[in-house]
Amino acid sequence: MENDNATILDFTVYKLRNMVESMAAVGQTDLAYALQDALDEYLLGNINIAWQSGWPYMVAPEENDT
Repeated sequence: MENDNATILDFTVYKLRNMVESMAAVGQTDLAYALQDALDEYLLGNINIAWQSGWPYMVAPEENDT
């Protein structure tokens, strides 16, 4: 059964945005800026993000991902 109204959410975008806001709120501005930079690069398709123990790691995109 197909659902034409199905929406796929990108967990990485949601999680990184949440982490940026959380780090800024507790005064970790350097980390908030670094996470925002990673999010920007991810959205531009310049990097992939892998997750380990709840923390993001930048990964170079595979050649066939472009």
